[in-house]
Amino acid sequence: MFGKGPLMPFFNNRSMDDWLKSFEQFVNKGITQFEQYADQLSFEVETEETPQDYRIYANLKEYQPEDIQIEVLNQGLQIKAQKEEIHSVKNKRTGHFQERKSMKRTERFVQLPFMFRNEDIKAQYNSGILMITVNKSGGETANPTVPIEVPKENNENEFEE
Repeated sequence: MFGKGPLMPFFNNRSMDDWLKSFEQFVNKGITQFEQYADQLSFEVETEETPQDYRIYANLKEYQPEDIQIEVLNQGLQIKAQKEEIHSVKNKRTGHFQERKSMKRTERFVQLPFMFRNEDIKAQYNSGILMITVNKSGGETANPTVPIEVPKENNENEFEE
């Protein structure tokens, strides 16, 4: 069946089961490597809920407070951090300096289980940890479902407006 042709390197006298196992291992290794890479791009976040507030702790040790921005989006908080890095290298032979600039950016979205206002949010930065406190007193618990109304008489072609 696969005697000669473009697929020969993939099948070279192996059973289809062996080939599928090899392919699955290849895909799983790629997914694992991608997850490790994605974790490096983001930052660690922990949450804590008390009766009065909701606290978010973000590990942003590589950034300064002026590099960090917090936005309120759709019942959650978007935490962004961005900084410019400059690397200088001196060429020993010529004595010239070479500078390289790069931009490092990371962000994370944290969904909250209640409605809140901008006035309910406070943020502090201490020793590389950003603590965001959201006061729950002004918020209402969010209902993620939409109720469906059913009219008393089930008329297929009419809707109430």
